[in-house]
Amino acid sequence: MPSKEKASSRQLLKGRDFHRKSEEATEDYLETINSLIHEKGFAASVDIAEKMNVSKPTVTSIVKKLHNQGYLIHEKYRGLTLTPRGKKLAEEMKRKHELITNFLVLFGIDEQTAKQDAERIEHGLHAETLEKLKAFTEFVLSNPEFIEKYRATMENS
Repeated sequence: MPSKEKASSRQLLKGRDFHRKSEEATEDYLETINSLIHEKGFAASVDIAEKMNVSKPTVTSIVKKLHNQGYLIHEKYRGLTLTPRGKKLAEEMKRKHELITNFLVLFGIDEQTAKQDAERIEHGLHAETLEKLKAFTEFVLSNPEFIEKYRATMENS
C-alpha cells in the first residue's frame, strides 16, 4: 500500500503537470493569435479553432481565460487584441520556435518536420539552454564550413 508521503508527492507532481500543460496551452494560443493578427490583421475564433484543430467552444473558453488573465482583450463581435503582456509572451514563443526550428534544420531535418518538433520542444527548455542553442546556431551559421563538414560526414555514414 503506498505511503501518504508518496501519494502526496504524486498529487504534487500531477498538479505541476496540469499547471505546465495549462501554461503551454496559453503560450500556444497566444502564439497562434499573434500569428493570425500578423497574417490577416485580426484573429477570429473560427480561425483560431481551424489553425489549432480544436472546436470553436474550446476557443471561446480559452479566450475568456486569457482575457481574465490579462493577455488579451476580447470585445464581442469585434475580435481579439493582444495586450502588451500577451504580445510579449507571444513574440517570445515565436522567437523560441524559430530558434529551435533553425537549430534542427542545421542537422538536415526538413523545415516542416523541424517546425513540428520545435512545437513539441519549445515549452520545456530552460532559458540558459535556449541561450546556448542560440549561440551555437549563430556560430554554425557564421561558419558555413562547420556545417558543410558535418553534412559531408552524415552523407558518408
